[in-house]
Amino acid sequence: MDDMKSSIRKFLALTKMTRDEFADLCGVSKSQVDKWLSTVPIPAARQRLIDRIMKEEYAKHARAAQIKNPNSIHVPVTPQRYEKFRSEAERHGLTVPEWTSEALDALSNIKCKR
Repeated sequence: MDDMKSSIRKFLALTKMTRDEFADLCGVSKSQVDKWLSTVPIPAARQRLIDRIMKEEYAKHARAAQIKNPNSIHVPVTPQRYEKFRSEAERHGLTVPEWTSEALDALSNIKCKR
């Protein structure tokens, strides 16, 4: 449950979305979102809706970023996967973009069996 609340907080910060805007997308009031982020459990059906909303919004932001900078690659990932990437990058003393760039560069050198 705390993972979902943490994911929502990170999502709101990364997308710069207000709780009012997020509540509107979820079909609830801002006070309900406030409750979810404090003590009230988020129902399973709402969690599935929230996951879908976050994926769609991350995809929108990635498309907008791609248009701004066509030489960059934007891949939407779940907050859990991003955290995994962040910890791996940190383990190597890199930022996520640096680690990702090195990983993609290494993968691009793998010979295909044809």
